[in-house]
Amino acid sequence: MGGTTFGMTVSVQDAADLLHREAWCLDNKRWEEWLALYADDAIFWAPAMVGDEGWTDDPDNDVSLMYMDRSGLEARVFRIEGGDSYATDPLPHTAHLVTNVLVHGDRDDLTDVSATWMVHSYARVRGGTVRGGLYEYRLGDTSAGLKIAEKKIFIHDDRIVGPIDIYNI
Repeated sequence: MGGTTFGMTVSVQDAADLLHREAWCLDNKRWEEWLALYADDAIFWAPAMVGDEGWTDDPDNDVSLMYMDRSGLEARVFRIEGGDSYATDPLPHTAHLVTNVLVHGDRDDLTDVSATWMVHSYARVRGGTVRGGLYEYRLGDTSAGLKIAEKKIFIHDDRIVGPIDIYNI
């Protein structure tokens, strides 16, 4: 990751505030505010489950459920806002629960953070779904505020029913 210069050491409270703000933006469809939480060179990755215990670990050579950089996130938001995506029509209502936020320390000028998550999605045409798992973040404290440099989403479900997208995981 190049381009963004980060400071060091993020508090648990600041990390939790950022993760809760991200969930609020997604649940309230505040797409531009959500994108603003991500660094210019951010990575957004949902690896695929392998067997009973693991996930793929190389997005360039292994299957991923989702893998995007910041420009991919911007393109996804553009399609959602423009109604140019069958999977988002109609856009479901979501409720993100983010808890057990832990700061694990600094590495390469970024702070490693984890959290547990659950998302309830409801769309009139598909009904309700609940997904959950773990998040791993790498956060950076920038002159523009705390930013998400990397988000890795572990979905604790070996059988994905219905579409997954940036707003429902």
